[in-house]
Amino acid sequence: MSTYYPDHPSNTPSTLDSAVIKGVTLNVSSIETLYCLDSDHLPVLLKMGTAAGGSPRPTIKITNWNGVSAALEEIDTLSLNSIPDDMNKTDEIDSVIGALTNHARTVVGNNVREVPAFSNHRKYPADVLESLKEKHSFAPRKRISYCRV
Repeated sequence: MSTYYPDHPSNTPSTLDSAVIKGVTLNVSSIETLYCLDSDHLPVLLKMGTAAGGSPRPTIKITNWNGVSAALEEIDTLSLNSIPDDMNKTDEIDSVIGALTNHARTVVGNNVREVPAFSNHRKYPADVLESLKEKHSFAPRKRISYCRV
């Protein structure tokens, strides 16, 4: 038997859909009715986020390239000392390439920090705020002129 939808608005059917879930905290961000699916019941789509209250905050990675350069200039490291001076086989060359790649990844990884993508400028140290203020004082300003008619 299909669901009956009366013509009069005061006689609309009421629907109670439920889900039984154990040990899960839900954070439903929106509920949409899916009219396109033909069924005896009116299906709904629950859009869910993380239990902490939404998506994680976006971050950006800042690399200290001076630190990377200084670390790569050091040749007395364990990973670089294991590279032989004379390589004759393809396998030896491949292992050296892998060692150099891993060393470069480690060096870059040690010189990267994550910061929030949208940071508040008021959290900067006083000297940084002062230099920003000085920088903006030299910026050309728009000239606004008013014409009397």
